Amino acid sequence: MLVGNSARIALPVLQAVRSFGDETCFLAGSKETAALRWSRLCTRHVLIDFDDDERSVRRINDLAAKAPQAMLIPFDCEGIRLVNRVGGRLALSSIPVPDLPTLEMFDDKWRFYHFCVANGLPAPATRWIGSKENLDFSALEAQLGLPFVIKPTNCSGSLGVQIVGSQEIFEEEILLNPRYQHEPLIAQRYVDGMDMDINLLSVHGRLGALSIHRIEGSWMDFVPHTQLEEMAERLCRASGYHGVMNVDVRLDKRTGEVFLVESNPRFWASLVAAVGCGLNFVAESVKPPGPQERPRRLTSGRFHTRHPLLRPSAWRPLFSDSGETGRLLRARLFDPYSLGQLAREMPGMASRFLDRSKVPLRPLATP
Repeated sequence: MLVGNSARIALPVLQAVRSFGDETCFLAGSKETAALRWSRLCTRHVLIDFDDDERSVRRINDLAAKAPQAMLIPFDCEGIRLVNRVGGRLALSSIPVPDLPTLEMFDDKWRFYHFCVANGLPAPATRWIGSKENLDFSALEAQLGLPFVIKPTNCSGSLGVQIVGSQEIFEEEILLNPRYQHEPLIAQRYVDGMDMDINLLSVHGRLGALSIHRIEGSWMDFVPHTQLEEMAERLCRASGYHGVMNVDVRLDKRTGEVFLVESNPRFWASLVAAVGCGLNFVAESVKPPGPQERPRRLTSGRFHTRHPLLRPSAWRPLFSDSGETGRLLRARLFDPYSLGQLAREMPGMASRFLDRSKVPLRPLATP
């Protein structure tokens, strides 16, 4: 029983569920997730109002009456907030989720920065701004250097994030831009380097599952990283965290230092990459490891992020693989909703391909 407000997160969670079995999935969501009723991975979609707890409890419990053995999976922050508010009145057990104070701390970039500072975890220097009217380019340049980053404290998916490399960009993209209305804002030192991610499951402050990945073009590589693994364990212990989390990391290309940039105390959009390489965070959440079990760690593997329809090398396992990998491929390919998404993305993909093909080749040097 999935509960949440984000179609971007719901789809990979549905795909992850299908990869470990032919489970029946109900989704209690909003108008944003309503199109998932066309997905073959979603048996039924019901609309709930995340501002009306009474109605939400009734709708979820009505579904629970049809599947009393179901497990509740709040997959995004709105779903987790709802379950925290009304959990005692729901007829289903839930996967691990953080309590409200912990959720709000990790879902806010400013509060996450202070958590890192208080617990000796490296984070880029950050300044509170509030409203964009409080921005002072000269002061931020002096404190943070150029470029620096302006971002809202409470948005996801890079919404409102702007890298500022000059006063012209600062004024054009933020200060004098009537469309830039995000707040509250913070300013953060820009770390020039590589993006990495920590993905984890924690059970009452004890690390239960962990992966670390970096992106190389269309590939997602899972790698070992001793320092980040230790940071993940410290983060879980210091917060007593209970649930899944994704943490954005930046690796400084000059010094090799790592910085924790922001956290997402929920499932994440690239979830299926770990599933495809052998670690299913949804399955681990449904059956969390016991206190004596060692954390499951994914330290190697490579996953292609493009749709399997566009990769002929993925076609054979679609039919020949009866395990998790094959089920995941079939969940991604043989699904009307996913194919509809691909169809909407194709014009943009074709345009980018044509743009690249127009780049003139450098002539060979003549002897």
